[in-house]
Amino acid sequence: MFGTVTAFLAILMVLALRNLAKAALMPVYAVRDIHRGRYVRGLVLLSCSGLAAWSIWTMTHTTRNAAAPVAAVMYTG
Repeated sequence: MFGTVTAFLAILMVLALRNLAKAALMPVYAVRDIHRGRYVRGLVLLSCSGLAAWSIWTMTHTTRNAAAPVAAVMYTG
């Protein structure tokens, strides 16, 4: 039983790493396609990779909330 679960998790890990490698190489594929004359496919891949990079950046670089003044925190009305 433990070996079956381990093998299943290993297969899932390999598939996840494969997809991660494909995503990392997407800009390379886009430039290759544009160079070969497949402009629409290349531009779509390039825009998808840009959108993915932007979404990852926005998730990891969140802004800090400004601290409330002490008087506003202490005021009870």
